[in-house]
Amino acid sequence: MASSGSQLPEQIDENFLLCGICCERYKNPKILRCLHSFCEPCLGKLEEEGAITCPVCRRVHELTDNGVAGIQVNIFLNDLIALFEEQKSVNTSKKCDGCEQGDVTKHCTDCSFDFCSICATTHGKLPTTKSHRLLRFDEYMAAKSGDPASVQPPVYCNTHQDYQVKFYCDTCNRTICLMCTALDHPLTKHQYRCVEDAAKEFTKNLHVVIDKVKVKEIEANNSKLKVQQIFGSLEKCFQREEESLRKHIRQTIDEITHVIQENGNKLLTELKGDYEKRKLNLTAQLKELDIAENDLTSTREYVEKLMHYGNASQLMTAMKGVDHQTEELLKVQTQVEPVEDDYMEFQPCDDFCRGKSLGSVKFIPMVYKVDSVTPTVRVGEDITCTIRSVNDSSPKKEEILYRVKVEAEMKTPDGNTEKVEVKDNENGTMTLKTRVEVEGEHELSVTVCKKPVAGAPVNIKVIAKKGLVCKFGEKGSGIGQFNSVQGVTMMRNVDVLVAEYSNQRLQSFTVNGRHRKMFKFANINNFKPYDAAVSVNGNVFTTDAGNKQVIVCDENGELIRCFGKGKIQYPIGIAINPVNGRVYIVDKSAHCIHIYDQDGNHIKSFGRNGSQQGQFSYPWFVCIDTIGNVYVSDSGNHRIQVFNDDGQFLYTFGSFGSGDCQMNFPQGVAVDKHGYVYVVDYNNNRIVKYESNGKFVCRINEVSDGLHHPKGVCVTDDDRVIVADNGNSCIKVFTQ
Repeated sequence: MASSGSQLPEQIDENFLLCGICCERYKNPKILRCLHSFCEPCLGKLEEEGAITCPVCRRVHELTDNGVAGIQVNIFLNDLIALFEEQKSVNTSKKCDGCEQGDVTKHCTDCSFDFCSICATTHGKLPTTKSHRLLRFDEYMAAKSGDPASVQPPVYCNTHQDYQVKFYCDTCNRTICLMCTALDHPLTKHQYRCVEDAAKEFTKNLHVVIDKVKVKEIEANNSKLKVQQIFGSLEKCFQREEESLRKHIRQTIDEITHVIQENGNKLLTELKGDYEKRKLNLTAQLKELDIAENDLTSTREYVEKLMHYGNASQLMTAMKGVDHQTEELLKVQTQVEPVEDDYMEFQPCDDFCRGKSLGSVKFIPMVYKVDSVTPTVRVGEDITCTIRSVNDSSPKKEEILYRVKVEAEMKTPDGNTEKVEVKDNENGTMTLKTRVEVEGEHELSVTVCKKPVAGAPVNIKVIAKKGLVCKFGEKGSGIGQFNSVQGVTMMRNVDVLVAEYSNQRLQSFTVNGRHRKMFKFANINNFKPYDAAVSVNGNVFTTDAGNKQVIVCDENGELIRCFGKGKIQYPIGIAINPVNGRVYIVDKSAHCIHIYDQDGNHIKSFGRNGSQQGQFSYPWFVCIDTIGNVYVSDSGNHRIQVFNDDGQFLYTFGSFGSGDCQMNFPQGVAVDKHGYVYVVDYNNNRIVKYESNGKFVCRINEVSDGLHHPKGVCVTDDDRVIVADNGNSCIKVFTQ
């Protein structure tokens, strides 16, 4: 350390000594190969399937059989924490650690204890392999200030805990003690040297590396300065262009206001002109009817008085005139309809900027009807309905329908009324859509210009939605139980074949969960299946991650052959191409796909580690559609990649996230007979259905179904979706 030891607590940020997971002072810190350190208990919580993903850089580190305990201890951090704590608690009146009474005069560098003169004499003669190097306390404090590394406690061997580390074995790449050289690292088989010499050489190499790192630091700093320069220039440019835009907005508002006023005056003139015309015609009709009514009334009153008060002579004298007048009045048409209708409506335009118009005034009443409707839907689905005009003689019926005011509402079985979305199709029709959430009879009412539409209201039946129909299995190792359930696939007899990694076996079930058969291979040790595929003749191909191979057996579990050992690093997913019969194997550790024929002959491999097209980051499962296209769950890149049967990249879909077209570490992938793709979204705990081109269709499961870290998936011929619920140690079956 170049800094003064007495100033160490001030120069070292305490955050350097905090674990990035628990945010507390390190407890037995372990250092990963990526040089990021964490508490041993915290790393234990991250372990999953024999590997740990670094929370900082996301690198995946495979663990040894010892698990987290086998990860190297960060001795530097441990000693630094001890030194930090010691210097933070320095007290000039410190008493002896032995008798707790005498003044401190000596310090043991082996034990990091301070002693008085009497206790120091006794402590230095202890019968132990430790050197108990004693320094005067003032010498120790001076060395700790000038060269703290020289007074740090020695490192002792993990195997022989009473012996100091003195040597470095180049053969084993580890520090050893004197006892190790005699017992485990004989000179005839191992090359070792003094640990100080090895440290000097390593330090020399580190200086070269650090010089290169410094160059990279300077480059990064220069790049940062360039970015900051552009950032400042961007801000100035933004302010300038913002003012320009605001000025343009004000000018445009003035121009648009002028256009609106002109257009509004035109529409008002048109509306008033039609009104005056109709008013004139109706006024003339009223005048004619008023005259006729007056003539009829006066004639009726005269005749009634004549009949009541006149004598026979008077009545007969007036007969000729009365007959003529009544005959003429009876010819008058009194049952007439108004010469004009009262339909007049202003229909605003939804997009003024596009049409440069506030709307239009319509004077011809239109008649509409329900054209098509979905009679039966499920809970959670959309109800759709289309309406169109029936005024076929009108040359502008599409235009009129496009601008009419359509309103719709849905009355639910519980008596509530909900608004319905109205979408203009811009082709003379409109589509009404709403999502229903309760079962029962629903009533859809539709009005145009506040007048009911022919065929409405429409009764629509809503039935229960489909979803989780059954689940089977529980945690355990017995028949019908699961432990680390992985891939699922369909057999020729429509049974479900389940791969169990930890129980080292395959089990088959009916789709309703009745156990059928157990597949285990007595002559194969450490059998750890991840996935299986079934050929057209019924043979079962299983990836054996424990032995890094593929096992082939018949439908009864009789072993046929094994292949791929020594060529496949870590087989996971497997699928058989229905077009060419080839076997496609996902190699998670090699980040690629291997292609074999069914006899076990290697044909080719494609893919490598990366995030570009055709590259993978921990691929997991694979499936193949009816035309031979290969779908791979590229888990680390949070996407699905699609290839042709020869491994040529076609396209990809999906990105990191939890949206409809996003994924978080996708695992199982399957294709049904219609070409739809089903993806198991591992960290989002869902199964999502897509079109073959990656367009989102729907989510298969609900949150209430309780999926937890699902793995494999397959689809039956009747479109049931079968999922391996790894977190709940069971199989779940969904209908759609």
